[in-house]
Amino acid sequence: MNAEKGIDGPQLGLNMHPRWLGRGPAGAFLFPLRELGLSVLEFTLNLSSPDWPDTSSLIEECRRLGFRATFHAPYKGPYNPAGFSGAKRQEIEGLYGPAIEYVARIAEEAGPIPLVVHGAKGNRPREELRRDTVAFLAWILETSPGIQAFLELLVRERNVTKIGDNKAELVEIASGLGSSRAGICWDLGHDARNGSKVAPRGFTSRVKHVHVHDISPDGKDHCPLIFDNVPYTDRLRQLGDDGYRGAIILEVSGYHVAQLAAVEGTHPLQLLRDSFRKLATFISVY
Repeated sequence: MNAEKGIDGPQLGLNMHPRWLGRGPAGAFLFPLRELGLSVLEFTLNLSSPDWPDTSSLIEECRRLGFRATFHAPYKGPYNPAGFSGAKRQEIEGLYGPAIEYVARIAEEAGPIPLVVHGAKGNRPREELRRDTVAFLAWILETSPGIQAFLELLVRERNVTKIGDNKAELVEIASGLGSSRAGICWDLGHDARNGSKVAPRGFTSRVKHVHVHDISPDGKDHCPLIFDNVPYTDRLRQLGDDGYRGAIILEVSGYHVAQLAAVEGTHPLQLLRDSFRKLATFISVY
């Protein structure tokens, strides 16, 4: 699909799921957002979920409508690359393999496809979990030449070690892989929750994918851009100065969007439109 291969500047995107549609067709939901610049849709690869048949059909429909697909590797439940560099490698390959193969098949037709990946997490020594993460990313890159593997900036937590919960570590891992297909997914909401520390040297040049969402006054994450608790304009301007040309995904919770719309007495789609207008206005000056 040539439209998917032709990528010029930063592209606006949305984390997509069948529930966004209600009972209507995909076009009715997506076309008003496309008028505001939406061109990329990101899908989480929950192939074991009861919703997956609907999601898979939606992916194909959205591609037929001309939207570019990007993907997020599964990360809940058993999906954790911890142990990949040791005895659990075969088990983890079997767990993630169907999702990796699914993206690789689409990449054969559409060209290189971003895959956002969470690093290993757990209570083991950080160096072990980091080794697992590096080995896991290297496996994806080696076995699937059509996939671009982007390690996501995660929220720090006190009682669990997460690889990728700080920017310096992300730079070291992405650069150490030695591949142009390896990079960083800068989640601006997660970054804000971590304190929005100054990015180390080499960070923005290795950012290849961006997630944007706001945080409500009571701490709810993945909200539409209505609270100004995430400094996304400053961060996107920083990326623009470095020549960023990747996707900027509005990654929001449908539940939060619906709840906030009800409080404000408006339609959920209107909150999405308002968020995209803010992003589109900013990107237009890149």
